[in-house]
Amino acid sequence: MPMIKIYMNFGVNTKYYITIMTRTAAAILTIIAVAAVTAPVCAQDGLVRVPGGAFTRGSEGGKADEQPARAIRMAPFGMMAREVTEAQYQTCVDGGGCAPAHYDNGGCMAWTGRSFMRVTVPTHLRGANLPVVCVTWQQARAYCASQGMRLPTEAQWEYAAAGGSPSSQYSWGASPPDNSRCAVGSLKNAGSFAPNGYGLYDMTGNAWEWTADFYAADFYETADDANPAGPPAGYYRVIRGGGWYSGADEMRIRNRHWFAPTFAEVSVGFRCVK
Repeated sequence: MPMIKIYMNFGVNTKYYITIMTRTAAAILTIIAVAAVTAPVCAQDGLVRVPGGAFTRGSEGGKADEQPARAIRMAPFGMMAREVTEAQYQTCVDGGGCAPAHYDNGGCMAWTGRSFMRVTVPTHLRGANLPVVCVTWQQARAYCASQGMRLPTEAQWEYAAAGGSPSSQYSWGASPPDNSRCAVGSLKNAGSFAPNGYGLYDMTGNAWEWTADFYAADFYETADDANPAGPPAGYYRVIRGGGWYSGADEMRIRNRHWFAPTFAEVSVGFRCVK
């Protein structure tokens, strides 16, 4: 099979060699890369209790879809302290409650800097304690339902990510992302870095996280001021938090991004709420 080796930069000072194996119907690429007070964690189900309160959602100085910044009131909820791991997800697969992640079947994508390409996920991005990735929104929702939980709303995710510090750009504060604060350049075991003020790990970097909400660029203009759910209809679903090969701007906790609910990507995972 013909092979083309390309050297490219995915951002955050991280470079990769990408091998593209050309085929008649498709191209497949393999990435060969490269103390706050915490809320109590419930030992029974790994949930952190996120207290209710008010915060300013969005950013007047941010992107257009982050505006207008508005005061939002949130009820308390429980959120998984860590992103769902490959081992946790596989247990659901083995029990018949979840479809397999798209690691090996050509159903997972990665951004090359110009377009998305199908990927064969290398072993360094696989591991029992790494966040599960290459799962669609539908698969993430099914996993949470199998655990008696659900995906967080976009408002819950942003409120939780700030960790009680309303001015935070990232889950730890204002300092830019690096390998001392979050997973940059490759996936890391869930919970490898210090948690935020609510005791939540990896809210910045490691894996993007699916939320329950449909995406609408102008939704902040009309959303409710208390416990807002997402738009009633749409095509794309919101992801938040940035991933292991995202740039610093994408990792901001107010940044919004989206994919189709059937899309699986090599840096997108999830966690659940209750």
